[in-house]
Amino acid sequence: MNATDSLSYSYQNHPLTLREVLEAPNFDGTKVLGGRAGLDRVVASVNVMENPDIIPWVKQDELLITVGYSLLGADADLAALIGELADRDLAGFGVKLGPYIDEIDPEALEVAERRSFPILALPPTVSFDDLIADVYQSRDSLLLGGMHRKSDREQELMNVALGGGSAADIAERLAELVHCEVMVLGLGQEILAHRLGNGGTPPQRDPHDSLQFDAAISAPIVFGSTYVGQLHVFPGGDGDGDFFPGLVPTCAQIMALAASREIAVASVDRQFRAEFLEQVLLNRLESDEITRRCQALEWQLHLPSVVLVLSPATLDATPYLERARDMLDWALRPRGLHAPLAILNGELVAIVGTGGNSSNDPETVAVEAAREVIGRSVHGLWSAGISDRVEGAAGLERGWFQARMASKVTRSVRGVGQAGRFAELGIYRLLIDIDPSRRESFAREVLGELYEPVEGKAELRRTLAVLLDSNMNLAETARTLHYHYNSIRYRTTQLEKMLGPFLSDPTRRLELHVALLISEMVNPVNEE
Repeated sequence: MNATDSLSYSYQNHPLTLREVLEAPNFDGTKVLGGRAGLDRVVASVNVMENPDIIPWVKQDELLITVGYSLLGADADLAALIGELADRDLAGFGVKLGPYIDEIDPEALEVAERRSFPILALPPTVSFDDLIADVYQSRDSLLLGGMHRKSDREQELMNVALGGGSAADIAERLAELVHCEVMVLGLGQEILAHRLGNGGTPPQRDPHDSLQFDAAISAPIVFGSTYVGQLHVFPGGDGDGDFFPGLVPTCAQIMALAASREIAVASVDRQFRAEFLEQVLLNRLESDEITRRCQALEWQLHLPSVVLVLSPATLDATPYLERARDMLDWALRPRGLHAPLAILNGELVAIVGTGGNSSNDPETVAVEAAREVIGRSVHGLWSAGISDRVEGAAGLERGWFQARMASKVTRSVRGVGQAGRFAELGIYRLLIDIDPSRRESFAREVLGELYEPVEGKAELRRTLAVLLDSNMNLAETARTLHYHYNSIRYRTTQLEKMLGPFLSDPTRRLELHVALLISEMVNPVNEE
């Protein structure tokens, strides 16, 4: 049974259309990019798209809005997404153009037109919480004949927030007021609060199973344009028959007020921790000072640990780094770890230890957590490096260097979207210790015009690399490159004219192999 039915709340009797939503003050300036014929679709709620895998969480008659972060990357198929949203009878799709994407691709607009599914360009300067508030206020005004005013229950919830209460405190009071099960999920689907109105133990629910939330009345918790989490209220049981569903989005807005205060406090705390962590990594503090401050922060830097570095593929990476920091924290917490982490020099740095549990292997945990962050982010956005295990705070400076080098070399050799351990770098571990200018000079001298991966020389470079890897076996090289044997013979002749007779000179072959490795470090592989 649908949650709205159980609360005598009928969108069929009191429909709010998307056309009417666009008349609200904060939607002024919204442009309909496609699917204008569908503006009379019913809007029952609003959802915020933070991750590409949003489909299991959307509901009929929702207006889905996003800043476009999840639409980045080669794997983002917006046309397919629009089709799936239309299949599920959503009200429309709104995006802020500019921060992450500049335009909607023609294929997506064509699908929107064909399916009469509206795509909106939202006002870039209006926050999501204001847009969401307009939707729910418009809906509630229709339901109450334009006579909506703050109820006693809303005032009670506001009093909790104004009194310094957290989102969990507000959830607990909401459960008491409406006699329903209330759950608050964070950005990473972690449970921030789960309460029953009678004070009992709430039922077990898997936050990652969208089917368990079909009966819930839900509303996003948004501060500014920052999605903080989701509020779910489950009707039924000893629920209040007079409960008005409009209280749920109002409560979500009140939780956003509490979240804004918590975000501000957390920002100051993160800055303090980041500055301390940087001092530790640079080995600028005495051991007694590190011990004292670590005890205050409950950091266990005296235990064995590894350094994990996540490096973004874009220079303008501040929004990505903040999201990655939160995702890495969520990835580590289920493993019982509260790792010190900070954004330093445009990279995300974390100290991953055992957490006092001998069964935790820091190297394995770091690799798994890095891959989880990379997998949940836009594909290809990150490279990760993991250091060797270090003992105590004194070894973290070396570990930081190793992790940064592992991230850089992994990205150069294997491309972005990969996690690599310093221990697995092989000969690159030796090359890293050589002065970069001397390293590059050697590679240029050995490879000559093949050093730069310019157009016209790329195939010759690739042929040389495969020849060296196959120990000069021309037949195997031809099979690997899918060329005729005679073509490889001709290319080999060209290469020897350029580089000297390396077929008969093992020392020359070694020089060429090392030079190619250096070139890969300096000239990253294609990241497209």
